[in-house]
Amino acid sequence: MRELGPSALLSRLRFKQLRLVDVLGRTGSLRRTAAELNVTQPAATKILQDLEEMLGVRLFDRTPRAMLPTEIGAHVVDYARRALTDGERFADGLANLKRGGYGALALGAIMATASDLLPRAIAELKRQRPLMTIQVLATTSDVLIAALDRGELDLVIGRVPEARERAKFDFEPLGGEELWTFAAASHPLAQRPRLDLGDMGAMPWVLQPAPSPMRRLIDSAFAAAGLKTLDNLVETTSIFATLNLVRHAGMISVLPRTIVAAEVARGDFVRLPVTVEGELDPYGIVTRKDVVMSPNASEFISIVRTLSAERAEAPGLPAGRGKRRAAGRPAG
Repeated sequence: MRELGPSALLSRLRFKQLRLVDVLGRTGSLRRTAAELNVTQPAATKILQDLEEMLGVRLFDRTPRAMLPTEIGAHVVDYARRALTDGERFADGLANLKRGGYGALALGAIMATASDLLPRAIAELKRQRPLMTIQVLATTSDVLIAALDRGELDLVIGRVPEARERAKFDFEPLGGEELWTFAAASHPLAQRPRLDLGDMGAMPWVLQPAPSPMRRLIDSAFAAAGLKTLDNLVETTSIFATLNLVRHAGMISVLPRTIVAAEVARGDFVRLPVTVEGELDPYGIVTRKDVVMSPNASEFISIVRTLSAERAEAPGLPAGRGKRRAAGRPAG
């Protein structure tokens, strides 16, 4: 079969083929794929065969346990997911505009922004464009950057955690995080005047999952101190879960000062007197290179820049150079 050029290839791709490749890449099973697409298994097989014939290449290897994408198949699966995501977002934005709205914005943000910068920026954007639909994913930078790379987000307020990924994105630094190690006021270590990491290694912790930048910092600090990696721990990206596990389950955690300072001031939590050596890179605005920002995304970025500049100029707030130790002397 003569190889198709890019335009001819795209004109022959069908939505049902993209859907099948996406679901099959996720499930590894033609039976489950057919059920999810509400077609018979022979029909699903025929869709796959037609696509492989059109592309002139095998997309999946059939193994006893699952259907696994070939190297080229993984590329097609990735394209299918991006195309379907873009299509869904286009449809959602179009429906919003037809209702008289301002379209949509999908953004991601790390925890450090959740108590101050992010809500203030969203409030201002909603004041200017009240009928806009805003979708927020709040989690760790590694998860956010992967979602941005897949086209699921318009922009991220976070970090680019992997050096090899930095060529894909534009990054505008905003500030840094001051990290506090803390526990409940009733914790056995809460009243100790001095602590080192060795005192805490056997204690239960709640931390962000690897390979988030904050988790890498903690793991590296324990390794540098000659201590074994923490194994008595719960992993979560949820601020709510983290705070409640510290409060009710006697766990130790590390979070940005902005999240826990109020509870430390009230006496519910205690900032532990231990220093975790290391530095976190600054966080900032992350966007995909060579992607034109929508008016909604551009307006949000403008608001974030203004608020970040105001915060940096305010007395008593950290200037945000990105060099922060996770805890130091006790608060106050």
